Amino acid sequence: MPTTFIQILETASTTGEPIIIDGGLGTALESRGIDLSHELWSAALLRDAPETLAEVHADFIRAGARIVTTASYQATPLGFERASIPAEEGRRLVERSVVIARRAADSANGRVLIAGSVGPYGAALGDGAEYTGDYHLSDAEFADFHRPRIEALVSAGADLLAIETQPRLPEVRVLAALADEYGIPAWLSVTLADGGHMADGTPLTDLAEAVAGSAMIRALGVNCVRPSLVLPALDALASTTDRPLIAYPNSGEVYDAATMDWHEGASFDTSPAALAPWVTAGARLIGGCCRTTPADIDGLARALLRI
Repeated sequence: MPTTFIQILETASTTGEPIIIDGGLGTALESRGIDLSHELWSAALLRDAPETLAEVHADFIRAGARIVTTASYQATPLGFERASIPAEEGRRLVERSVVIARRAADSANGRVLIAGSVGPYGAALGDGAEYTGDYHLSDAEFADFHRPRIEALVSAGADLLAIETQPRLPEVRVLAALADEYGIPAWLSVTLADGGHMADGTPLTDLAEAVAGSAMIRALGVNCVRPSLVLPALDALASTTDRPLIAYPNSGEVYDAATMDWHEGASFDTSPAALAPWVTAGARLIGGCCRTTPADIDGLARALLRI
């Protein structure tokens, strides 16, 4: 039975049967009445309520997820500094994110992989910049920001990196280089301005070309975008790369950074008719992002069996 990310991707590419990944960790926590309106977001539970995190991971696994992502998206040096958490304690919390997810995975039947979440610099700003790309750092500054978290995730034994919600091409290049440096396989998923461009305006065809030389970026796609943008984005990427594609959109609601809330109507359709075009376009990893629940992942898993 395949037990590594590269192996299950190869199997999915051969059979055409997508791998189910989890959904919105923060949404599942908020549904339990937990307040996440602070700098550390779900990462605060690494310190304050690890058992609750493990329970939510387990909920997604029971729903059908074969990969769960750690609560490290917002676990960054900048976020820890704002929360008055020393750097060494921050590193231990990132490592704990893997341990907690592994505990949930080990209790499940069958092999479940742990993806260490690596969000963008913009996520630490708390102003919705992961959806706009409205920030600028040098390559060295990006590397200094991301290296401690990646080191901690690798040290703790993450099976892969989920380099996710990325809005800027220069940051993507640095992260791809770090994945290669640490020799850990990764998926790379970006946010969008429209169906053919990253949030910073970079054409998706340029994105695919920019990471073509990376040995560790094993899948490429989009996350936390409106479901209606998924298919045009997959088509754009498929025209330039033969790597497996990934799609895990949000519910279709719109994020308001000022209030740290989502509004407008949801449009997350888990029917076979909605998902079949994604699979045909090359999606081999499919899940959900913000505002999607274990019930949505269960719907995805059931629908994909009928395609």
